[in-house]
Amino acid sequence: MSSHLLGVIRAAAAIAAFSIIPPGAPAFAAHEGDVSPSWKLCRSASPDERIAGCTQVIADGAKETKHNLLAAYVNRAAAYQAKSDFGHAIEDYGKALEVDPSSAVVLLARGAAEHAKGDLDAALADYGKVIEKDKANVAAFMARASIWRVKGEAEKALADIESAVKYEQKSPAPLAARANYYHSKGDHDRAIADYSLALKRDPKLVPALIGRGGCYYVKGDFDKALADFDAAAKADPKNATALLDRANAWRGKKEYEKSRSDYEAALALKPDLAAARKGVDDVAKIIAKKAAGGPAPADSAPAEAAHEHN
Repeated sequence: MSSHLLGVIRAAAAIAAFSIIPPGAPAFAAHEGDVSPSWKLCRSASPDERIAGCTQVIADGAKETKHNLLAAYVNRAAAYQAKSDFGHAIEDYGKALEVDPSSAVVLLARGAAEHAKGDLDAALADYGKVIEKDKANVAAFMARASIWRVKGEAEKALADIESAVKYEQKSPAPLAARANYYHSKGDHDRAIADYSLALKRDPKLVPALIGRGGCYYVKGDFDKALADFDAAAKADPKNATALLDRANAWRGKKEYEKSRSDYEAALALKPDLAAARKGVDDVAKIIAKKAAGGPAPADSAPAEAAHEHN
């Protein structure tokens, strides 16, 4: 699941009139009145208990306020979503929207479920409805941009990202997404500028460090690339991409022992990483040739660094 989609699911969990539960989270929707046994289950951290409790609340719906019935549908939908049962989640979000057709939060949550299920056109429609209701909904813009990107509509994706950048003043995500766009277009200077702005908001944002390092790498500035890849590896020691890229940057500087060490570290984390396996083999031959006193074979680092563009 992409980082943008995870962000949408979390945003869908934001408190409005109630809270929506992102997959795996223990949050629950608020209800009004005394807490009955059914409601205790409907608010449970266990998805199965929540489904059972909310089902009973819904069955007794005539006794509940509109707010409570809405919350029960939302809680049950989120429980299904936590179990990756997106079909039932979508159905319940639809029922919630029958109770309150004006809820942008529920529309966003249904869009996220449709998105996760792979029904991109339905998700696009719901994200669009959210934006119609809330012109500054950053989560909807970012989620819709990720779908446009999958559909090959790069300019539409950029337009939505630009809107997210306009309205989001704290999160680095829209800036990093715009940087990814420029990076993919080969406009590395503009990408570096946006990655740098994103990193001012979150200096340990690993995808942005890797992305900016990749831009420096392509420009042949291995020292700056190394600095970013090193920072990414320190921020996330289990990130094989950061280690692979750092290995390539060391290789670009002809530091073959350091390069081999990073290739091997990347392989230890991800044994099926073909680029790291090839890198180990390549630099091992160079090191062996140098040790034997013969001329080192011609070598050049890969043309591009690996990416983490979600």
